[in-house]
Amino acid sequence: MKRIIAHRWAGWAGLLMLATLLSACAAPRYATEVRYLPPTGEAAQRCLDGCRVEMQACQADCQSRREACIREIEPQVEAAFDEALRRYEIERRAYMRERQFYEIEHALHFGYYHHPFYYGYPGPFWFTDRYWDDPPVPPAAPDRAAIRERVIDRECNPGCGCQQAFDQCYIGCGGQVERRVVCVEHCREGDPRPQPPAREPVSEGGR
Repeated sequence: MKRIIAHRWAGWAGLLMLATLLSACAAPRYATEVRYLPPTGEAAQRCLDGCRVEMQACQADCQSRREACIREIEPQVEAAFDEALRRYEIERRAYMRERQFYEIEHALHFGYYHHPFYYGYPGPFWFTDRYWDDPPVPPAAPDRAAIRERVIDRECNPGCGCQQAFDQCYIGCGGQVERRVVCVEHCREGDPRPQPPAREPVSEGGR
């Protein structure tokens, strides 16, 4: 039993060391930063007001079309849910078979199932004694609410182009829209970093 526990602790120590090395070598994560530099002058400001009005109208139309889509989405939700139930039943039956094999094998070995180098030689750190193996994991039952959200996201959230149209209008009024890739996490020395916000305050509706 002491030898089994020693092998188990060796495996955990190896995995912990590997996780530490991977976290230390995490790749940087980048994002696109957008900055709005407004034009000067009263005429330019009136032009920007028109851009904002058009943006709000585009977003309102986009939201209206989304709500109309959601009102008619239930047949697709039911079809997706039925398909998820069918897959779940297949996975559940497979799980029950694996669970039976696991329990039979566990009972036959009585917890004494050693690797070929058990006597006199250390086992590889990735070896796991069958006595300590985790049992099969049962599949998760489908969640109708989650499936409905996925169907809505796929069918009722089209790109309305409101943000792109606003940006073009903004530039047409004499403003500037700057985009650059910046590092936001696990940055290396010399990576571009985000700057203080200087963007046009625009509502977060349909884009």
